[in-house]
Order: sequence, then C-alpha cells, then structure tokens
Amino acid sequence: MWFIIDDQMADDRRIRRLPLATVGLWVKLCVIHSKGVSMQAKDPAAYPGHFDKLDLKDAGGTMKQLQQLIDSGLMEEHDGGWRPVYAEGICREPRVLTEEQREARRKAGSKGGRRKAANQKAKQASGDLPENSQANGEQNGSETGSKPSSKLLEDSQAKTWHKTDTDTDIPSPTPPAGTAKQTVSEAPDAFAAIAETYPGTIGAKGRKAEREARDLVETITENPVQLARLQSAVRRYRRAVNDGHVPQRQVPRLATWLRDQWETWAPEPITPTRQHKHTWNCEHVHQLMDPHEDEYDHTGSLREGKPSKWYLACQACADELNNQQETSKEKQ
Repeated sequence: MWFIIDDQMADDRRIRRLPLATVGLWVKLCVIHSKGVSMQAKDPAAYPGHFDKLDLKDAGGTMKQLQQLIDSGLMEEHDGGWRPVYAEGICREPRVLTEEQREARRKAGSKGGRRKAANQKAKQASGDLPENSQANGEQNGSETGSKPSSKLLEDSQAKTWHKTDTDTDIPSPTPPAGTAKQTVSEAPDAFAAIAETYPGTIGAKGRKAEREARDLVETITENPVQLARLQSAVRRYRRAVNDGHVPQRQVPRLATWLRDQWETWAPEPITPTRQHKHTWNCEHVHQLMDPHEDEYDHTGSLREGKPSKWYLACQACADELNNQQETSKEKQ
C-alpha cells in the first residue's frame, strides 16, 4: 500500500498555516496509519484502525501538534484514538487490495517474469549461434582468388577465436589448488544474520534503507565486543515482539532501530578488570616477605641510590610475581 501526497499539497492553505514540524509529523502519522491498515487487511488483529498516544510519542510528536492537525481538519478522533483525514488536494486515501487483486498481481508478475526469462534465453541462444565461417571463406575465395591463403586463415580465426571445434564455449582455466577465492555467499556476513533475526522490515536490497542498515551494522561490528552485544540485542528485541511486549505496528525499520534503539536492548558492556602489577610495597609481596623481614638489613636510601637489602629482596619478590602472572596469562 502506498500513501500518496498530492503535488499541490504545498499550496494548500491548511498546510501553509501549519509549522513545518507539524507537517512532518502529519506525514509520519499518515505513513504509520497506512502501514497499519495494510497489516490489518492480512490480520484484523494487527491494527485497531487508529493510532494512539504511544504511536504519537514514537513518531516524535506532541499533543499540541496533534491538536493543530485536528483543528486544521487533517486528523480526527476515532474509537479512542486518531486517524488521518484524506483531504482533496493534499493526499489520496490509500487503497487496500483485496485477496483476488493480490492474486491477480502475483500471477501477472509471474507471467511477466517467465516472458522476460524466455526473451533472455532466446537472445542468448541467438548470440551463441556459430559463425558460418566456411561459407564466408568460400565466397571470399571466389571473389578474391588472388588473396593470400594466410590472410584467409587469419580472417577465419578472427571470426571464430571464441569457439571450439564443437561450437561450445572455451572452458575457463581451472585455478590451482589452494588458491580458490571465498565467494560472497560463503563469507561470514554479520548483516545477513542480523537482518534474518530482526522482527521488522529491512528495506529492498540495494535501496537507501537497506544500505544504511548495512553501513550501521558494519560500523557497530568493527569491535567484536559490540558485535556480540548487537546480536544479543536483536534476539532480545525479537523475543519481546513475539511475546507481545512490543506491538508489531511499532517495530521500526532496521536502520532506524540501529540508530536509536539497539543499545537499550543490549546487555551492559563488560569492563575488563585492570591487571594488578606487583610492587615492592604491595600487599601480596608483604604477605610473602613480612615473615622474613628480620633476616634483611634495612639500612639504605633510595634517594641516594643505595637501596636497602630489604627493598631489593621485596622488589625481587614483586618481579617474580609479575613474571608468574604473565606466564599464566600466556598459557590461557
């Protein structure tokens, strides 16, 4: 279903009197309503036929702006909510297709696809017909009997260089073992996994919404930690939609969700603990060295560059603990 705005809308007096932000809200609410009506045609329980305060807030609007639209005759109250008034010269009322009309469109599209495929196949077959090089060679020989035979051979080879003796395409050379490139379909694709899990629309492949969503996923997943958080967020959001905690009609496109909402559904990032570095005076060294303190001379001064034997022993103990810590980390 399409929500169509008339190209004379900007000249309408009701539109000119409204603030630009209110006009933008009107467009957004009309789109939300049209999408809901389209979903309602497939499942009557999917949309109640009007939007409510939650939809208004989700669209970024206020009650003051909604009242401006009502006063202008562009919105009306309906069954405890609101719905658009499709005014002539501003927009056109969306037309909901019946199941029979949808089926007719599907059949027409399928028929057109088969016709296009047949035309492409016919063109390919006509392009693959072998050159009648032998007939051309005989004709050229009768007309230019004085033409050197080597020249005729070159002309014949020029016409048939891309064919074999059996008129089949020359096979591509087989790449050496171990040099095969990984195709796009075989390469791991974080976006494909996210798009498959997301409970809302993505956008047509190659269009602006799909490209924006793909770029956002690529930016987020540059950090492996963020990739794990994003995957968890999508699963949580899908579960919330399936359980009815988030109405299906309020699920935005993937690009919008990635911009505004995904972090609210993601688990809190785990802050890595800072590794402790042992020093001659840290508690771990004291636990080991204090029982032997009387065995060492405390006479000396670090300021004068003459540390005591006690300091040197404690520092050696700290170095040993740090080495053990690094070795344990490498084994992990």
